[in-house]
Amino acid sequence: MGRVAAKACVLLALLCLTTVASADETPRARAARYYAAGLETPLLELRRGVMLLDQCTTRMRRACSREQRELAARHRTLALLDALTLFPPPSESAPDAKTPRELKDGMAAAGAALLRTAGEYNRLLIARYGAVLRACHADDDASQRESLATLTAIELRQFQALDGADLDAAVHEIADAEARATEAWRKTPPTDCDALLTQGQLLMEMLNAKLEPWTRQERRMAEAYRPFDFDAELKRKPDPALTREVTISVAGNFITVMATELQLTVFPQTAPRIKAIADAEGIHEAG
Repeated sequence: MGRVAAKACVLLALLCLTTVASADETPRARAARYYAAGLETPLLELRRGVMLLDQCTTRMRRACSREQRELAARHRTLALLDALTLFPPPSESAPDAKTPRELKDGMAAAGAALLRTAGEYNRLLIARYGAVLRACHADDDASQRESLATLTAIELRQFQALDGADLDAAVHEIADAEARATEAWRKTPPTDCDALLTQGQLLMEMLNAKLEPWTRQERRMAEAYRPFDFDAELKRKPDPALTREVTISVAGNFITVMATELQLTVFPQTAPRIKAIADAEGIHEAG
């Protein structure tokens, strides 16, 4: 996403916050809406991919691997996405592959779209929390910003695999989005600041948990730069376990867990149904 598009996304997110949230909502619910804006886009891409995967249980069964057929037979992802009323229901029809090649290409495209849109949302999430730290003047602001900078570097360099001009563009995108969001929150009431800081810290802890395998890899790569280490090039190779398929799976799980957490914050009355579906799916929200 370009810098102009990033600015538009932030403005749209803030507009959604002010127009959708009701005046009698709690500060905690308003904070959740602030961080949730834009999450519906990767959720929609996840839905598309799951709908294509579901065809592995019908006439496209032979076009799918055993792992895909087993996953399609047992998941409850669509039921969970349908229950997340914080996010608008999709208006598009379900994707339908006519041939095995269309199914394979469709799932590959859905995975790529999920990674792209999840990455865009994560950059906005980082910018939003950075803005809250600046606007609300957290007691441990310096420590929090240092931790956020570390998370940002691993998210961009390791998880999103950005480098060169793409990495520079992402860093500028986050900085621009943070500056605009900071200005919007300059006069935030103390109660809302407390909620924004608390909710944001929880989401950053969730982001940190998602990045833990990549954090280990970052440490190994740093160790590989020790002087006179002639095996450094071998050590700097990416972890073979962190394949594209694993990255897509982690990205999908992360946005689902995030959406579930934010749903229960804004609409706690939906907890029994949400938790029942999440438990069946093996998804555990942080709240």
